[in-house]
Amino acid sequence: MMNPYRCEICGETYVGSVPAERCPFCGVAGKYLMPAAEWMKWGKVEMCEQSYKDCQEALALEMSNYAYYKCATDKAEGQVTETIFKRFMKQELEHAETFAKAMGIELPAMPKVDCALDDVTNMEESNKHENMAIKFYIEAARRAPEARIKQIFRAFAEVENEHLITLNLYK
Repeated sequence: MMNPYRCEICGETYVGSVPAERCPFCGVAGKYLMPAAEWMKWGKVEMCEQSYKDCQEALALEMSNYAYYKCATDKAEGQVTETIFKRFMKQELEHAETFAKAMGIELPAMPKVDCALDDVTNMEESNKHENMAIKFYIEAARRAPEARIKQIFRAFAEVENEHLITLNLYK
């Protein structure tokens, strides 16, 4: 029997007989997928000034990574790298949307970024992007007093770590 599940982090709906191992939209662990009837819409989160600044920085970082992975997808030399970059691109956009919702603001325009013409260089640059995100998200989660903001940063740090593992397998 097919059932609707919602991601506790991004809010997207997944339909299946069991929850997926990972959210097919934002990439968080399956532990964040719950029966749709139990899901709670978060919307804007009341947060302290530091958490808001951290979310602003995270939003800018995710939009930059989204644009970077879009560029890398468009210039990918092979199907495997194109597939990886495309999946990461979609997840980074989902992360950006989650931060924008938590802040109660509209998603900003995609920034203009460049990438290399070869997969090796783009994979190496991707590693830098992911390492920077992981480090920042762990620190932001540590200092956030709001449970919801802490949860988002921790969940996305895990996803960015999965991105790093995938990149290291294929570089």
